[in-house]
Amino acid sequence: MTNTPFRPRIWLLKECPFCLKLRIALNEMGLDERVDYIVFDKGDDTEADLRRRLTDAGIKPSYPAAEVAPGEYAAESDDLIARYAREAGVDPETDLPLLAYYKAGVFPRFVEMFKTLKEMGKAPA
Repeated sequence: MTNTPFRPRIWLLKECPFCLKLRIALNEMGLDERVDYIVFDKGDDTEADLRRRLTDAGIKPSYPAAEVAPGEYAAESDDLIARYAREAGVDPETDLPLLAYYKAGVFPRFVEMFKTLKEMGKAPA
């Protein structure tokens, strides 16, 4: 019987600017190979399962979300970035130039469009 080490699972909603922000950060920290990504569409079975997991853990469902330890869940892109940055020994404000570029450039416009589409009932979240 093998004792497989735990790998954090990261749930990413397709077309979500906050999910992309986390993915950029994890990639830039060199942690992509240490986590398992689960990419899902709004309204699919994966989302339903994740919503149940987060609710059962006392967390308001939001995306991205992660199982950071067995049975321990967290959400919110900035909180997850901070958590993994601490683990990687990096400062997300100074050590991740691609993340800074995304946050200062495309991200605000992406969020604005995402919110507008959500209000129109056309966004995935």
